[in-house]
Amino acid sequence: MTTCKRVMCCLAFFTCCASSTWAQTANPYMPAVGNKPYLLRSYLMFEGKKRTHVISVGTPEKVSYSYDLKQGALLQIWRGQFIDVTEMWKDRGEPQLAKPLGSVLPLSAAPAIAALADKDTVWPDSIAFDGLQNKGYVLDKNKMPTFSYSSNGADINDRIVVQNGGGSIDRTISISNSKELLYCRIAAGPVIEALKDNTYSVGNKAYSIKVGAESKAFIRKTKNGQELLAPLAKGTASLTYSLIW
Repeated sequence: MTTCKRVMCCLAFFTCCASSTWAQTANPYMPAVGNKPYLLRSYLMFEGKKRTHVISVGTPEKVSYSYDLKQGALLQIWRGQFIDVTEMWKDRGEPQLAKPLGSVLPLSAAPAIAALADKDTVWPDSIAFDGLQNKGYVLDKNKMPTFSYSSNGADINDRIVVQNGGGSIDRTISISNSKELLYCRIAAGPVIEALKDNTYSVGNKAYSIKVGAESKAFIRKTKNGQELLAPLAKGTASLTYSLIW
């Protein structure tokens, strides 16, 4: 198989893009984000583990993020260039990983939504493979995706958009048909400090979170630090928060 055919196979299997082109240089290979977001399916190494169901989104504002479709987890965000796909597209070698470029802020591989017996129950580090049913995603008018899945007996939509010209992102998680109280883990870190105006500093000021006053967010201690959680009522509920870094 020629190099050209191999590259075309990789594109068909790993990528989905909206009005974008990709730039190939000697080293590395980088998808070029145009005036609309670029969506890339890939393997990704995160927290020492190869994640096999990841989609990364690059935006015209030069803000990008990676999302684990089997955990409903926002893995990381970064500014600058989008992603290096050399290991995926060049000769189809191993380990076929995409590697974020720019300044990366790692977040968490744990699921965003969980059912807890009480407020002291340990947050799960993952969802069993068959515990989350992925329903794909839809694109808004700006070609930004909203991810849909079902877990814990509820239907969940997860929308992440860039705000303030790339100064922050907004994440809105909406649930429906929930038969029990669920929780959203907004952030986790060694320390979380409550500031004014429903704003929280995470990880010694690594980034900030701003929630609505109606969110009923609260900080709790964990074995490794602290978490910021918010309850999501039975039936239909939603939560929006801003991440500023």
